[in-house]
Amino acid sequence: MSDNEKINKLASQLSKKMNIPKDQLISAIQSGNLDNMLKNMSTSDNEKIRSLLGDEERAKKFLATPQAQAIIKKLMG
Repeated sequence: MSDNEKINKLASQLSKKMNIPKDQLISAIQSGNLDNMLKNMSTSDNEKIRSLLGDEERAKKFLATPQAQAIIKKLMG
């Protein structure tokens, strides 16, 4: 499975879990407007994401993972 296929599969799974269309999820990530995306999540998941994004060291570690790098690469073109 290619990186693009993995990213599309991950985006599809994430959009289902978050109960938002995949295109809307990708658009929110690309624009940096996560508020609309986060409001559709459960309170628990919302808090986890905000906690991660609010802790610079944890966010850096997360963004350095191969999965996050693949998503970033896909979104950045």
